[in-house]
Amino acid sequence: MGFLESIKACLSKYAQFNGRASRPEFWYFFLALFIYFMVAGFLLGIAGVSDEVFDLATLVLLIPIFIPAISVSARRLHDINQSGWMQCIFIPGFVADEFLGTGYVIYVLTLALYVFWFSQAGKKGKNRFGAQPRK
Repeated sequence: MGFLESIKACLSKYAQFNGRASRPEFWYFFLALFIYFMVAGFLLGIAGVSDEVFDLATLVLLIPIFIPAISVSARRLHDINQSGWMQCIFIPGFVADEFLGTGYVIYVLTLALYVFWFSQAGKKGKNRFGAQPRK
C-alpha cells in the first residue's frame, strides 16, 4: 500500500474501529499527519502568531484528524491481535505525571511502547478481528 492509498484508506474509514490495518497504512497516515502539522507550524511561525493563537490553531487542525488517528491505531492494534482499547494505556501516565511531576519520562516510555506495538508484524491469516489486510 502506497502513501496516497494509505491516506485515502484511513480517511475513507474515518470512524471505522473494526477490522485491521497494515503497517504501511498506519505509518504512512502518521507520516502524513507529521507533515500536516510541520507545514502548519511553519506557516503559523512565519505569520508570527502569538502562543495563544498557535495553541488554538493546533487544536483546530487536530479536530478533523483526531478520530481517524484513533481508528487507524485501533485497527493497527487489531492486526497484532490486541484490543483497540490498548491505546488508552497513556491515560494513567498523564494522571501520574500530574501528581508525580516526572516530566516527560512517562510520555517517552509510553511512546516507546506504542512504537514497539505498531511496528510488530501483523498476525498471518485471519484473527479474531478479521482477515489479514492486504499490503
